[in-house]
Amino acid sequence: MIRRLSFSDRVSDGGGVPRGCVPVLVCDGGDGAGEGERFVVRVEALRHPSFAALLEMAAQEFGYKQEGVLRVPCDVRHFKDVLAAVSVSSSPRSSSSRK
Repeated sequence: MIRRLSFSDRVSDGGGVPRGCVPVLVCDGGDGAGEGERFVVRVEALRHPSFAALLEMAAQEFGYKQEGVLRVPCDVRHFKDVLAAVSVSSSPRSSSSRK
């Protein structure tokens, strides 16, 4: 569901980001100017309701017209918790199977 990028990866120009994924910079600070931890997140994860609050915080802090990497102003641990919740709810074992 996620892949962590090293800081040497060039995320701002989209290089190295697989199709169907979005580069995300999770930053604790208010300005989001390059400090933080970078992730590559599948688009399907962003559609999950657990991400709604994170995306709203990003929109309030940085606006709706972010270019390049999506900056999310939250604690890295909280972001990882949301990703874990999304991956659990989207795994085949957690969905009910109909026979």
